[in-house]
Amino acid sequence: MSGIFLTTAYLLLVPPVYYALDSIMPITNATDLISKYCALVAVAFLGGHLSVAYGSPFARRWTVGAPGTVVLGLVSAGLLWTVVATDAPYSSPQMLDFATQPSVRINTWLVLFYVAYIVLPLVRPAYLDSKKNPLRTGRMASGMIAGGFALSLLRAGAYPVEWFGTGNVVYLYMLISYASTALVVVGLALFAYARRNRKVKTELGSALSLD
Repeated sequence: MSGIFLTTAYLLLVPPVYYALDSIMPITNATDLISKYCALVAVAFLGGHLSVAYGSPFARRWTVGAPGTVVLGLVSAGLLWTVVATDAPYSSPQMLDFATQPSVRINTWLVLFYVAYIVLPLVRPAYLDSKKNPLRTGRMASGMIAGGFALSLLRAGAYPVEWFGTGNVVYLYMLISYASTALVVVGLALFAYARRNRKVKTELGSALSLD
């Protein structure tokens, strides 16, 4: 499910798709808002799944429990406010043409904050599984997931530098997010590979069978 929402989020940002959809939206750059909503839901699903997979009730409570639901609602409302508050006379994927406006910077920070909020309680369980999982594929997968989560936290923590940086700095930090996403996706794919090759759950050493 998280893969579907994440794919949709990226697809909506493809310029031809973005401009076509945004032309019929009541608010300029509402397509960016929908894309970010899809990304948030994808992250929430991922957090819930991994909290169960790694056997962490603490992570599950703070990702998809009542606290996680409240945070998701507040972030979603904040994203809507920032899109409406942005002085954007035309459509721009990810609102990059208006990146220097405070409302757009807050918009970006809200997404980074939510991702960091979800992955923070999952870094330790993923790291521990990368050390103790008896299956080599499982260790590699958890290591990549932990690394991707660490990069997400790095991006969120370094955002003040990005806020006051130039356009080139913004693009550099975007690459960090792409690298983080790639590591997590590859890590999940490794578990899917193990499942396709009929690795039994006891051999995986964790619940990460992607059922």
